[in-house]
Amino acid sequence: MPRVVVTTAGGVRGRAARRGVVSFLGIPYAAPPVGVRRFAAPTPVEPWSGVRPADEKAPVAPQDPRSGYGWTPRSGEDHLTLDVHVPEAFTRGLPVLVWIHGGGWVSGSGSAPGYHPAAWVARGFVVVSMNYRLGFEGFGAVPGAPHNRGLLDQIAALRWIQDNITPFGGDPSRVTIAGQSAGASSVAALTCAPVARGLFTRAIAASITGETYTVAQAERVARHVARAARVPADREGFAGLPPIRLLAASDAVAQDLAADPDAGPRGSVPLLYHPVVDGEVVTAPFMEGPGAGGDPAVDLMVSSVVDEWKLFSRSGFAPVAKTWGEVVEFALAVGLPAAAVEEYRGFLPGADPGTVGDALLSDGLFAEPSRRFARAHTARGGRTFLSRFTWRSPALGGRFGATHGLDVPFAFGNPQAMEPFLHAVPVLPLARRVPRLGPRLRGVFPTPASSALSRRMVAAWTSFAADGDPGWPAIGVDGTPVRVWGSQDSLDLAPDPRERTWADVEFQPYDEVALRTART
Repeated sequence: MPRVVVTTAGGVRGRAARRGVVSFLGIPYAAPPVGVRRFAAPTPVEPWSGVRPADEKAPVAPQDPRSGYGWTPRSGEDHLTLDVHVPEAFTRGLPVLVWIHGGGWVSGSGSAPGYHPAAWVARGFVVVSMNYRLGFEGFGAVPGAPHNRGLLDQIAALRWIQDNITPFGGDPSRVTIAGQSAGASSVAALTCAPVARGLFTRAIAASITGETYTVAQAERVARHVARAARVPADREGFAGLPPIRLLAASDAVAQDLAADPDAGPRGSVPLLYHPVVDGEVVTAPFMEGPGAGGDPAVDLMVSSVVDEWKLFSRSGFAPVAKTWGEVVEFALAVGLPAAAVEEYRGFLPGADPGTVGDALLSDGLFAEPSRRFARAHTARGGRTFLSRFTWRSPALGGRFGATHGLDVPFAFGNPQAMEPFLHAVPVLPLARRVPRLGPRLRGVFPTPASSALSRRMVAAWTSFAADGDPGWPAIGVDGTPVRVWGSQDSLDLAPDPRERTWADVEFQPYDEVALRTART
């Protein structure tokens, strides 16, 4: 692979090959979002003359300095960038994977260790990862500014790929977008977005949250943030705040919500920001309604893990239910009737309240939204493949189980990565309450079983991204079959009985409930 590639804006010189991968790091896909561009839609990058070095990571988007991704108030402002990883042996017409990181819409980086693309590149892929605006900068409601700036950034990156991936060896007609958590919800939103049509042909969404705000809800959050920052809730007021003050104001609102006794268990992990149904980028809630499931021309693979919520409850972010009465509160918090607790006790015979409470929130916040989006895509005539990750980590006595984010390093061929824990433990506010788990997890991975599982998942994900076939059949209208990833893989042919419990539940952003009672 030549180390110098010419893009539409100018030449870039990549890093020397490592592990068979030539990497071009920190390539700008849009102009830095500063000054008049700060709360605007992304604009094209100014062309440069000569060859620009692309051998070092670019700054990440502004985020809590405690997030672990390296942002500080002194970080550079040119963060609308992407990384391109290609095989050392140059080949044309390769399929392209575009990774969209998660992080609750408030933190993350496309260059995190768990996303190292060597296994994908070895299978003949060009892999692209991106940074996009986060938190208030990307999703806060600013009068006179577009909503969903973070999603607009992602779309700008996808357009850059269409215009520039060919000289890197990629085929712009074979682009797959993929993401986990907020990244998976980004994938769902982009699959539904008319403005993103034609920019990709396949999509992979791992642990969709599915929540969106109305404009009114987003504006309500913005007013709380403005009040915390002591500025008017207008464009001039927000623009006068440096990123670190906006971050501090958001954190203050989030802490206020978490401390509210009426917020419930979901409010203990407050997410202030979601995609906004603005009628332009997000035309309707993407999990339910007339546009649910997105473009049927896009092949879709959706997955979740069985112990999603344990990442939060077992690391100290969120409470663990100690009584059955508390479990009833958990059920009510996710829209289920109290009677659903007995149903879940039947699904999990002998389980204690903490286990049942974790299962309710795991399903309500991740598994059921993921299933619902998958089935909606099928109902619209799309090809949809569904899977569930059940391999339970032995780390820390197994207390996290098959937790939120654990599947991603496996699908990237990096089961030894600590990313699931380092990614989410400091991601949300109140990080000072949570122990740093990373050093205590080293040495646990990989095991022969986890390495073998990772190889199987890499084979399935890359096969789907390359030709649309992960190795099992697409689901029908009943939501089956479901590939189960574990120590022994299987294929579930019968509908999950838990789906009946959730059939009548409507999903809404949980912070809307908490905001009604937040102290001001």
